[in-house]
Amino acid sequence: MSLFKSYKRLLRTKASVRFGSFFSIVILYVVVSSLLGMESLKKKKAVISSITPAIGSSEELMTIRGSGFGDEQEESYVSIAGFRVTSSHYVSWSDEEIKLNIPYNVQDGLVKVVTRRGESEPSFFANRSNIPESVRSDLQSRIPLITAIEPETASPGDLITIKGSNFGVSRLSSDILFSTDRLDSVVPASLCEYPWNYWRDNEIRVRVPDGAATGVIAVRTAKGDSQGYPFGVSTSAGNKHYVDRKIYVIKTSLDIENEKEESLGEITLYMPRPALSASQPSAEYKEVKPDALIDNDRGEIVFRTREMSGKGNKQTFSASSVITVYSVESHVYDNKSPAYSSETLSLYKSCLQADSNVPADDKTVVDLAAKIVGKEKNCYKKARLLFDYMRGNYKLQDSLRNGMADPLDLIKRKSGDCFDFSAVYAALCRSCSVAAVQLTGIVVDEKGKSHIHCWNEIYLEDFGWFPVDLSFACGLKYNDFPSREDYGEYYFGNMDSHHIAYSRGEKVIKSSMANNRIVRRPRSWCMQTLWEESATAQSSYSSYWTDPIVTGIY
Repeated sequence: MSLFKSYKRLLRTKASVRFGSFFSIVILYVVVSSLLGMESLKKKKAVISSITPAIGSSEELMTIRGSGFGDEQEESYVSIAGFRVTSSHYVSWSDEEIKLNIPYNVQDGLVKVVTRRGESEPSFFANRSNIPESVRSDLQSRIPLITAIEPETASPGDLITIKGSNFGVSRLSSDILFSTDRLDSVVPASLCEYPWNYWRDNEIRVRVPDGAATGVIAVRTAKGDSQGYPFGVSTSAGNKHYVDRKIYVIKTSLDIENEKEESLGEITLYMPRPALSASQPSAEYKEVKPDALIDNDRGEIVFRTREMSGKGNKQTFSASSVITVYSVESHVYDNKSPAYSSETLSLYKSCLQADSNVPADDKTVVDLAAKIVGKEKNCYKKARLLFDYMRGNYKLQDSLRNGMADPLDLIKRKSGDCFDFSAVYAALCRSCSVAAVQLTGIVVDEKGKSHIHCWNEIYLEDFGWFPVDLSFACGLKYNDFPSREDYGEYYFGNMDSHHIAYSRGEKVIKSSMANNRIVRRPRSWCMQTLWEESATAQSSYSSYWTDPIVTGIY
């Protein structure tokens, strides 16, 4: 109840009130009202007293101290250089302190806390990568600087020129980072199949990777990241989005056992690494046992056995990886899908011709593809005609066939497994000039169990890679796998985040031994040419590879 109402009630009482008492009540009312009014004014806006650090870098923790922020974030937010920091960046929020991770590529500018009561008075923040260095005797100690990008807008696969300074005389481990529509992430140019055309200290020519989006480009070297330079990505043939991120922890292992009493000589083992792409941007090994002979190779981890004497003696090799996967949502403007340029035909030549897994030059395949697509010239429409034909004419079997089975049996028998479907689809696409690749890996069901699987991607001009899974479109469903209303439509252009790829096309591994004996594992979770090798005089041994085991999903 207000003091004014209390006063009115007092006047209505029959008790006599002395003038002094009345005057005291009035004075008390004025004082309390003034204090309440001042407090209300104080709460109108947030006040920033300090920002730590005032000079920082992307992903660094920023602490904002002050008052009036509110006990909960609700609709309030922090603005840095005009950039509204999204909810995923905040670590904690209280009335006197806010902690957040500095977003990627935020520029120098004013920091404000915005609440329902308005904006706070600003404080200044500087991005460390934008602060110019004084000239040093060692020019290579300075961070890279971009001064121009030509052209200012390009499509995935196009070659662009980046001009500036301090890029380094050779690439070494440096990279180019492009914006993407994935939350809080970038796509490096190194994910492109053919990224580098030229690299010098003041000029780089690089191809726009699949998954890049309009935003900024930065050059990353051992000395640091350049400033973000504006760049536009045009995908006139359609658009593609990456959503529903999942992080998997997966363990792979194998056992080697001596089958005789004499000592077992050296055996070289090649454990597959996950393939990297725009939808699968990172895969880091956290635990490798025992120490690998080579553990930083992008294609595989190389182990070599120790001396093993005695029948039954066994060695175990294992590695745990953390893999990030996104769902892909694609939309193609079928009437605007352009024909391949001469440069695309040259770059993706291997995806347009037959190989040991894709019989694109087989007469049966060539004749069938010509019958299905007729006079159609549009690559997207040809791929769709082939997709619809296979869905309507071939039956999928759930179990995997023998590793040496001929995928062309699918055309003769009208049925086959996921490897047959992906091999024949890639062959039909290539035979009618649509670039296509097979992907092998695993699918993870809702219970966390992995299943060996094979699917496809086709390449579309001014768009990039377009996912296709005929097996799922034909009704393949693993235990408790998320149900969809129309598998056939979804898996032509879209891909869920349950697919984890270990190879995109055949992964060729060259032998390291002369007169060796090699082991292949066809129709497995990686399409690599070599898994094990040993000398021909090697004592007998047995090997057991476990399929990837999912130990965590986040």
